[in-house]
Amino acid sequence: MLRLTLAQMRRSAGRLAAAGVAIVVGTAFVAATLLAGALIRDTTYRTVTASLGDADVVVRPADGPLTPETVASIAALDGVAAADGVTELFGQLRAAGRQDAALLTATASTARLDPFTVVEGHMPTTDTEVAVTAASAERLGVAVGDTVRAEWDVFTSDPAAEGGGTWTTAGADLVLSAVLADPPAIAASGSAAVVSRANLERWRAPDDTAGYDRVLVATDADPETVAQEIAALGPVVRTAQQEAEEQTRMLTGDTQTLTYLVLGFAAVAMFVAGLVIANTFQVLVAQRTRFLALLRCVGATTGQVHRSVLLEALALGVVASVVGLVAGLALGQGALWVLQRADLGLEVAPTITVTPAVVAVPLLTGTVVTVLAALAPARSATRVRPLAALRPAAAPTVRRGGRGRLWTAVALTTVGAVLLGAGVAVPHLPGLDEVSTIGPALLVGVLGGILSFAGVMVGAVFLVPRALRALGHALAALTPRPWRPTVRLATVNATRNPRRTSATASALLIGVALVTMMSTGAAGARASLGAALTAQFPVDVAVVAGEGPDVTLSAVQLEAVAATSGVAEAVPAHIARAWLASGAMLTDASVVAMGADDAATVVRDPAAFAALGDGVILLGEHLADQLDVADGEPVTLSAEPPAGAGDPAATEPAAGDPAATEPAAGDLAGAGGPATGEPLTARVIADGGYLAVVEPPTLTRAGLAPPVNGVWARLDGGDAAATVVAVQDALAAATTAADPVPHVVGAAAERQQYEQIIDTLLAIVVGLLGVAVVIALIGVANTLSLSVIERRREHALLRATGLTRGQLRGVLATEGLLIAGVGALLGALLGLVYGWAGTAVILGGTGDVVLAVPWLSLLGVGAVAALAGLLASVLPARSAVRTPPVAALAAE
Repeated sequence: MLRLTLAQMRRSAGRLAAAGVAIVVGTAFVAATLLAGALIRDTTYRTVTASLGDADVVVRPADGPLTPETVASIAALDGVAAADGVTELFGQLRAAGRQDAALLTATASTARLDPFTVVEGHMPTTDTEVAVTAASAERLGVAVGDTVRAEWDVFTSDPAAEGGGTWTTAGADLVLSAVLADPPAIAASGSAAVVSRANLERWRAPDDTAGYDRVLVATDADPETVAQEIAALGPVVRTAQQEAEEQTRMLTGDTQTLTYLVLGFAAVAMFVAGLVIANTFQVLVAQRTRFLALLRCVGATTGQVHRSVLLEALALGVVASVVGLVAGLALGQGALWVLQRADLGLEVAPTITVTPAVVAVPLLTGTVVTVLAALAPARSATRVRPLAALRPAAAPTVRRGGRGRLWTAVALTTVGAVLLGAGVAVPHLPGLDEVSTIGPALLVGVLGGILSFAGVMVGAVFLVPRALRALGHALAALTPRPWRPTVRLATVNATRNPRRTSATASALLIGVALVTMMSTGAAGARASLGAALTAQFPVDVAVVAGEGPDVTLSAVQLEAVAATSGVAEAVPAHIARAWLASGAMLTDASVVAMGADDAATVVRDPAAFAALGDGVILLGEHLADQLDVADGEPVTLSAEPPAGAGDPAATEPAAGDPAATEPAAGDLAGAGGPATGEPLTARVIADGGYLAVVEPPTLTRAGLAPPVNGVWARLDGGDAAATVVAVQDALAAATTAADPVPHVVGAAAERQQYEQIIDTLLAIVVGLLGVAVVIALIGVANTLSLSVIERRREHALLRATGLTRGQLRGVLATEGLLIAGVGALLGALLGLVYGWAGTAVILGGTGDVVLAVPWLSLLGVGAVAALAGLLASVLPARSAVRTPPVAALAAE
């Protein structure tokens, strides 16, 4: 049977090609995913190792801090050549009116413990020198020999002061002695500045309670032995290799989750490939009916026939999986070559790491999926009776779905739809916390989606043929009269074998549904995010410098914002921290002072600010709830809290941020009487967050007179993201060492950040799901090819009765177009429903949800499906028209 099976495979090589390609693509996807996970781990290991220099042992704190005394004790041990305590001091660098945040760290006592690479100059050798990374030197515009000022914050304890002490800024002017290579992004979160150890110890001494972050140790003996001796002192000790492995495990924990997630997409691709394989073997078994019957006549048992089909599937799975594995490895190595030529700031491995898992998992997956997909066709092969060999060749038997299958599909779809609706409704039920119910609602919704989708897949044998007939009739009505018979014939052919056509369309349906679902969710997230940001931020862009009498934006900074291309209007704002009281409630908030006319020119919703005037304070809805005040009720504005009220320990929001974070409220009960200050009338802005706006004279009467320390701006409707970047660049160029460093917030800035994240994730997900779509389109071509082989005599008869070659090509092209169109249409509809449901569940607890339709994505998917359906018919049509009618009609 083995030689017979192999001979049959050689004879059917063309028919097995599409199934083999599907397995190759899916297996290559699995292999590339595993290689990507291994690459991330290997790159992280190399980066962590580089950050340790040539240290042999790394010491971490355990029960107590690592103090200078601990370092001295380690250095005194036998076999220890050097020991350096390592810590960083958060600070900033200034030079020539520019500044850059940096981590201040100390020079190493020996080159073996130095993780930095000098590009130019020499490491600091005196207390007057500093070395900075190349990126920092570029931002500061300095070179070796220039003066750089290092600044850092110092905390001074004072029990009488608020918070137990005060913070002051200290600094020192230093000479740049070296420019260092930028550390990898994984190893450092920002710029680094290296100063002498004496300087760093002196600068951090007032606030030194935590000790060193770690101690790097260089040894002249066995690292394991030295590590055991150090461990006796109490801290956590690892060799350099153990430390690198531990840090890699910690840093790549989420990466493993990402790898598993991508493998989930690979599983979808393999499932679609399984549908293609099952279709292929079903047709092969149907075409070999007489051959299988002859085998039974000469003594082959049903078990031998069953094993013959499975052996064929096993051989196909092994060969295709090996090819897919090689393709995946080649793809991974090619990606490495590309990454090595890209400036990523990371040390990328020169070659891929081929582990047993990278080889075994794709091979086993491809082979097992192929064999499992062939189980049903193999079972069908055992039902062939020996007497079938004596009958004339007939068209393959067509099995349609039974009543049990129909009711199963209806039950699954109904239960799933109910659960999906329940998941959407749970966050909105009265008496429940919307945010805390997102998790349970998501679980219910996902279960409902799985059950309903399973119902659609089970009922596809009923749904797809009806959809094909409807689409075929619509297409026939739209085509010119001479081509209508071609369309009708293609429709009949496409619906002749409902199981095969349904399986083919279902394979495409799965990929399209997932792509559409993700695109719909992303579009809904963008729309909902835009609506939430519009309500949360009253303006497109807000420039905030801080609060206090000494924080003032310069005229140059104000002009820089107003003159930026894309900014239509820019209005200065006065921002102050003030106290608000209503009845027994008290809270502090960031209050913005701006004239009513100025506000109307820049806010996104001028109607919401129409009530702004003398004696009026505009309050966001959340801040009004915090104060327990309704629209039109009195509110008192004051510079200081009432005597005896105490500090409610409010959470400091970003100064002047129109979407400031929630302040903490206090209770005036027992505070010594009602609040004193400027009495105002509250006007509540729906969905205004924690906004508080008054006119400047009102703020002055309350005892507050802040300078111009903010700007509200309205954009002209162009590229908001580019304008935000332009504003940031203009402010950076206009800010001098004497100016406060402002930051940019607002709807446009937030939307830029979130939409960039959404678009990036969507591109990745759609790219991954695209593999499943490609495999499904291979399945469409496979179905048409097998259909041509199966209907060879029928096509010959049509040719003999007058059907031209062009019409035969048209029949097959229309058939491919119909199958791809129905798969894409049904997938798009399901994707829209699931995308809307997912958006409602995930975002329902965070605010108003906007359900959007990704028209561009839908048009793109439809165009790709239609084009692929037409292309899939090219080779089958070529094969059909090249066969002479006489040869096709000859008895086999």
